[in-house]
Amino acid sequence: MRQTVATLMLLGATALLTAPAQAEPGRWSGNGHRYEVVVVPEGITWLDAKAAASARGGYLATLTSAEENRFVWSLIANQPRVWTTSLRQGQTDAVGPWIGLVQIRHQAQEPKGGWQWISGEPLASTNWAAGKPNNLEQIEDYGHLFRVAGSKDPATWNDLPNDPTRLSVVRAQRPVAYIVEFDRQPAP
Repeated sequence: MRQTVATLMLLGATALLTAPAQAEPGRWSGNGHRYEVVVVPEGITWLDAKAAASARGGYLATLTSAEENRFVWSLIANQPRVWTTSLRQGQTDAVGPWIGLVQIRHQAQEPKGGWQWISGEPLASTNWAAGKPNNLEQIEDYGHLFRVAGSKDPATWNDLPNDPTRLSVVRAQRPVAYIVEFDRQPAP
């Protein structure tokens, strides 16, 4: 019996050591919503991130103001595990988490037309990187946080296809994270 208890305790400790670290969602006072950064080391498509956010009880983050964008940036700025890279013309850019920004093609006047938040909120404030969105190869319809190589500026936005590995002009990896936004704390 003693050996069984000791074995169970050891197994429990091992499980704690190997379980993925999951930070508590951060709450932004601007709207009372919570934001959770979810890391998927093998990479994830935008559509899979959208489904996963919904399964968690939220939705991909909608950054409707400069203040909200800065708050979300503060959650990921010093988190190397949420960033991957893309290589274009010898320049390595930082590919950050997916957000709830999508381009509806039937409304699009490429490359800037038809963009909206998946929550239905208006796209009143934008934070596109210089020259973005550019709809590279005419397949970039989803938004993510982005940082141009060498930039010290907070993350801007970029457009990517659902699966960035499909791009032929840029060597891009799938984002390795997404940000879930939860409306106000549910009642206990």
